[in-house]
Amino acid sequence: METRLTSHSLPAHSLFMGMIRANTVEEFSHPISTHVAPLFAFEGLHGHVAGTAVLIAPGLAMTARHVIDDLLGHFGRGVEKKSEIQLDMYIYQANVGAVWYVAHINAWVGTDIAILSLRPRNDIARSTAVNRLPMTVDPPSEGSEVTALGYPDTKIVLPRNDFSVTELKLSITPTVSSGKVLDVHLSLRDSVSLRFPCFSVDAAFLGGMSGGAVFNQQRELCGLVCAGGEGELGNYSNAVSIWPSMIIPVTLPPDAPVSSGIECGHPYKVHDLARLGHLDFRGHERIEFFKHDNGTDGVRRLHY
Repeated sequence: METRLTSHSLPAHSLFMGMIRANTVEEFSHPISTHVAPLFAFEGLHGHVAGTAVLIAPGLAMTARHVIDDLLGHFGRGVEKKSEIQLDMYIYQANVGAVWYVAHINAWVGTDIAILSLRPRNDIARSTAVNRLPMTVDPPSEGSEVTALGYPDTKIVLPRNDFSVTELKLSITPTVSSGKVLDVHLSLRDSVSLRFPCFSVDAAFLGGMSGGAVFNQQRELCGLVCAGGEGELGNYSNAVSIWPSMIIPVTLPPDAPVSSGIECGHPYKVHDLARLGHLDFRGHERIEFFKHDNGTDGVRRLHY
């Protein structure tokens, strides 16, 4: 697979109590940027960019669940018909050239997070080690600064979806947005659109950054971009807290490098993979599972 990349820069824009701008060359080359990548899909030869994903460990990535739902909608597929969908989804690590195939998608109704199981799609991916990304179950505190990384305005310029000879040309804008945390919503922000643990930020999250990484001041992944503001609310955005992902079941692909005690092809909860050391998910020992009165599964985070 030959992959070609072109890029263009986004002018820096100063915003009230926040800033959004294109990554510098140094930031784009930083190891932490390697974990953040555009997500796209093909049906036949038709390609579409969905948003952003975050590689969190060998064989695994995270994105916002609504990114997957929007992608299905773009190809005219209802969410309820996921089992019938024949889409080829990929993640492209732009600064190293690795392309990953999304082999499995898992989600849970209580959060806007999807866990992606990945397989290498080109030779660079087969020789590229994905390090564990430091993550935390704790949302950032009110008044602290967070930084979001994502890929708004990504376009597939020359798509071909051919397993023997594939040429792909992307136009990308690696973007960073920073701001202060306004509110932390421990269970939900509202009962309509953000019905899950999340936090609000006085920063602009652009379309296409959805699913991108949100880091706290300790450079730990604490959230994913899930909602940006428009118009007068352009400097008000929201990120989904990642700790509820602990309940999501995951199956590692057969070629993922794993430590002893982990079996590829066997289903694990994200919490199990954190406990066994495949994920660097700090505070996982404070996660508990329980049953709701109606018998459905639930997850909660202890605060001690």
